[in-house]
Amino acid sequence: MFVALLTDSESGGRAETLRDAGAEVSSATVVEKPTAVRADVDDEDVVKGYSSRLVVSVAGGPERLTVKGAYTAEKPRAGTKVDVMWARSATRLGGYVNEGRDLPTLAAGRWKGFPDSDLGGTMLFAFIVLAVVFGGVLTPVFTLVADADDLQELAWSPLAQTVRAAPTAAVFLGWRPLLLGEQPQVAELLFAGGGFCLVFLVYVFTSVRSLG
Repeated sequence: MFVALLTDSESGGRAETLRDAGAEVSSATVVEKPTAVRADVDDEDVVKGYSSRLVVSVAGGPERLTVKGAYTAEKPRAGTKVDVMWARSATRLGGYVNEGRDLPTLAAGRWKGFPDSDLGGTMLFAFIVLAVVFGGVLTPVFTLVADADDLQELAWSPLAQTVRAAPTAAVFLGWRPLLLGEQPQVAELLFAGGGFCLVFLVYVFTSVRSLG
């Protein structure tokens, strides 16, 4: 659920349009001097990459394919090799270049938990931190829960099980667009963000309540 929340589906953008047209990923060569080159800098003015407009020649495809908003780690030049996502049946759509994304995964309409990119590394680090933090909280909670007899009695309580099941089902409904690779609405995104804490607090409350 954590991975689905942080995964960018690219829904509604050029990647989805190309995917609907039968996208494939090929190696390409920049054949003209890049235009509209803009450096992408972080808060400390360190260059993270470059956005530009490229004209590329695709291996086994068109000799000239326009790529708007191409993102590369290094400043592009004529002769630079890049991977491009494009649609053989709709070359008029241009191509999609983003060295920070897993293009084969995007072209196939899938999402990858921890892609081989800066974003994937950040997501993996955040996941580990959350696992350690919540593990440190959950361990004493479940260590102090009631014994087996009390838990068995609680398990047959319709009220307790309804309280546990309802938020869980609601959260999955809120996460449904993310899990399917669709573009979530603002309300769904906010609900997905707070959903983890909601389920966590409900489970902790009902578990601690069983001590009484």
